Amino acid sequence: MVSNKTLIKSDPAANRKYIIYTPLYEENTGGVIVLHKLCSMLREQGGDASIWLLQKPHISEFRTLRGWIKLLRWCLAVQPKSFLNHIDLTSPYRLPIAKRKDIAEAIIVYPEMVSGNPLNASHVVRWFLNKPGALTGRIEYGVDELYFYYHIHFNDEELNLHVEHHLNVIEFMGDVYRHVNKERRSGSCYMVRKGEGRALDQHAEGAIQIDGMSHQQIADIFNQCEYFISYDLYTMYSRYAAMCGCIPIVVPEEGLTKEAWRPDIENRFGIAYGWDDVTWATETRDDLIRVLAEADVRSRKSVTKFIETSQGFFKEK
Repeated sequence: MVSNKTLIKSDPAANRKYIIYTPLYEENTGGVIVLHKLCSMLREQGGDASIWLLQKPHISEFRTLRGWIKLLRWCLAVQPKSFLNHIDLTSPYRLPIAKRKDIAEAIIVYPEMVSGNPLNASHVVRWFLNKPGALTGRIEYGVDELYFYYHIHFNDEELNLHVEHHLNVIEFMGDVYRHVNKERRSGSCYMVRKGEGRALDQHAEGAIQIDGMSHQQIADIFNQCEYFISYDLYTMYSRYAAMCGCIPIVVPEEGLTKEAWRPDIENRFGIAYGWDDVTWATETRDDLIRVLAEADVRSRKSVTKFIETSQGFFKEK
């Protein structure tokens, strides 16, 4: 069997580098995680990929004092060793940082929230990690860009008519969130996150609040506690809890049925929607683990298709 890496390297169309335009790695910010993960997966599949830190100014910005201030902030944000070696040490993927000379012929991947074309690139992919304009209130994109969406709900059909342009990169952090405590559990933990403003009355007194903790800290707590109560309806932490053997309980929203909350039954595996749903969560935990494994395979195929589509598109241009 020929590996993906061999196939990509032998394809004459697959010759442009990739530069992912992203903030510094933040382990609690999903959009940033998948931007770094995309770069890592492109490299795994034989692509020449690096990151351009969003804070890093372009040479054109040095005409103003603001540009030099931006450069100073970037240098302070990046560890000296990583600055000298062009390695982003804040990311677990150990990704190389792009240089200015790489921009001209590279395919630049901007998240949808970036306005315009900060790197003045000739080959631009816009990745919808949210609905265009949802976070900034404006949509300022260029011509001849290639659009991909993370989730179908984020696609803007006025901009992207290609429903097949689905780039769904997933990071399950299976090396961190593992079921290591097979013994007796006790107590509970909870998370507010995007549930801020809701009545926080579903967790017991003494429950551990995990908002703001590191992934390793949270994984350790998940392996101690019997229940995880989430006031955030859609956080990935509910799945992380199940992966650790903790029972995740999403606090229902009034008027929102279980089926309306997660129409696809596979997205409900391993998670209780309310305390009355605990049996469902425990009985379908193995189904959740299976679904996550299948999703990982689809994610890798999604990246392979992204490479083929983007390289072909810009070769024609």
